[in-house]
Amino acid sequence: AGSAQSADTPKYINLVVDLNVPQGASEDQLNAAKNSIVNIFNTFNEKGINWTLVLTNDASEQTRLLLGQLTSIGNIEIAVSGNHSDELISSKSYTEQVDILERSKLYGESCDVCGLNEVIVTGFMPQSFDQNEDTYKALDSLGFEYNLGFQAGLIYAPGHEADTWPYKVENHKFYAVPVSTYMLSDELIPLQDRYAVDNGISSAEWLDMLKGKLDEISGKDEPLVVSLSSSASGSGEYLDVLGQFVDYAISDNAYFVVTSDLVAMARDNVHELSSSQTSAAKTTSGTGSSVEIESNTTCKECDDLMKATAINASA
Repeated sequence: AGSAQSADTPKYINLVVDLNVPQGASEDQLNAAKNSIVNIFNTFNEKGINWTLVLTNDASEQTRLLLGQLTSIGNIEIAVSGNHSDELISSKSYTEQVDILERSKLYGESCDVCGLNEVIVTGFMPQSFDQNEDTYKALDSLGFEYNLGFQAGLIYAPGHEADTWPYKVENHKFYAVPVSTYMLSDELIPLQDRYAVDNGISSAEWLDMLKGKLDEISGKDEPLVVSLSSSASGSGEYLDVLGQFVDYAISDNAYFVVTSDLVAMARDNVHELSSSQTSAAKTTSGTGSSVEIESNTTCKECDDLMKATAINASA
């Protein structure tokens, strides 16, 4: 795993995971959400996979200690997604959206561990791909660099229907990052596990879609961006499929990158990783560490944060 590409065009994979914590989650629901994201983390980390984790404010607030653990030992980039799962941010005013995204950025960047690691949030992914022009303006005002609220050939900025790489949105500062799409039964659908579950696509069919898309981009200048959710891929058959796909991609010498890597390559108009990025994107099977959910820590600040009802920005 991780050997040099044999093909002329490398295959870049960006796995984007939304941590789903139900609004007003019970203790059982919260524990289930934690277990699901730990399952995904271990699947990736044992292979040395780089990936992007998307957090709502609810998720950041209720899993603070666990997120600190994950970001301190995993190859994770944090992006944010508003207040809670199923939020329709376009229903809010511009001022409300700025406030939501400002707090989201603060919460996301608080997912560090006592100064041992630094988390910088530059990315956004709207729930249900819902957004509007006010969202774009809010992202600009807060300095966000990318927006994952797009789907290749389905949801796109004018003139970018065919784009699969990130592209600069006209009259704005951020880059649109299209989630990949796949033709299934003559219908173009997003490579999104939640869509697959909601539309009765079996785990076996989902695996065929992921493998099929990876095979489809072979030799092409096209990245693979997959939208995952902890509620769908964090347990059961879909979790098994995720591990199988990762192994398949590793055997195909694909590179796993975070979203900002794709944006950097698009910005430079050079669809290749730098030497340092290439080294980081190579996988090393079986050398990563796994984690279990911890209920306490020797750090009083982290314990206090875990029990708090809101994140303290100074912590």
